[in-house]
Amino acid sequence: MKNKFAYLLIFLLSLVVSRPLQAVVVEELFTIEMAVADQTTAVRLEAFGEAFKLVVIKVSGSDDALKSPSFSRPMQSSARYVKQFTYINRKDENSESFDSGQLFLKIDFNQQLVEGLLRENNFPVWGQERPGSLLVVSYDVNETIHLVSGDTTPEIIELLDEAAVKLGVPVLFPLMDLEDIALVSIADIVSRQYENIDILAERYEPDALVIGQIVGRSGQGWHGDWEVRFAEQVFKWKYRGSSRQQVVDQAIKHLARVLALEYALEDHRRVEQVLLMSVSSMPKFNQLISVQRYLESLSVVDSIRVALISDDVVTFKLKLRNDAEDLQRLIELGEVLEQLDLPFVNAQDDRQVILNYSYIDRGTIN
Repeated sequence: MKNKFAYLLIFLLSLVVSRPLQAVVVEELFTIEMAVADQTTAVRLEAFGEAFKLVVIKVSGSDDALKSPSFSRPMQSSARYVKQFTYINRKDENSESFDSGQLFLKIDFNQQLVEGLLRENNFPVWGQERPGSLLVVSYDVNETIHLVSGDTTPEIIELLDEAAVKLGVPVLFPLMDLEDIALVSIADIVSRQYENIDILAERYEPDALVIGQIVGRSGQGWHGDWEVRFAEQVFKWKYRGSSRQQVVDQAIKHLARVLALEYALEDHRRVEQVLLMSVSSMPKFNQLISVQRYLESLSVVDSIRVALISDDVVTFKLKLRNDAEDLQRLIELGEVLEQLDLPFVNAQDDRQVILNYSYIDRGTIN
């Protein structure tokens, strides 16, 4: 199937390299474009099947669900999970032929059905707001070594970007301008001089720091040596492959899996929790609407309604799929609400938790 289809995923992560890389809202998690040969039903259904697999991986953070017997039937009836589709013919701008171009099938999957399928089978759901990762990587081919950047190794940047796009993992690379070069060297990456690398990372303020080496030797193949650090956790792994493409794909796949362990939430409907959240500093009605939409977008929130409005304080009643700690962790990842104090228990109902936050007014919330 890989030989029949080349896939292209929409990746609307408008990252500006000069800005800090923090939590990013990944748009169109449930939309995939695939190159197709024609508009026949057989080709379309086959594309649905491949696109469905990619969506499940991207939304859950790994391919574990696809290996489960409970997913064999959904994979055979993937069209059931498609909300809509359309064909797009993209012309090759570098060709003078009027007939040149590639036909793509754009597929929008039903978010509610896909997430429901994952949760029903006890697989996690990774929401739109995802941690941003800074990749500090060296590229070594037959002992010719470069620090990976847009200027020195654009082809490696492209490979890593494409792999990250596939799994919905926001990534950024150091500019490696004069300021960065003064802070870190190739030797720092190879020998893992964390002090210098950490100083470099402070400039970009990522949620996760990835340090890695891609090494290729004639007659010996390729291998990667990787480490990701976030939330006071460290994960290390190595991988050997016959091509640099394999090494890159495996690195991003493992990065997604590790991040999903922390940020993708398993469904806990059996211990469903309802809590109150008071949000202050919201004198305008449009701010209330923005915060409500933001909370609704978090994968841990099952439902939300306004319980009370008093001056500039709005109290929401939330029903959660997980516990309050998961909600707090996702909110901390973003830059919309700031926690004012520790959660406390409602004096009138000792089973109900109350959270207090303040709205951070920084313009429009996506």
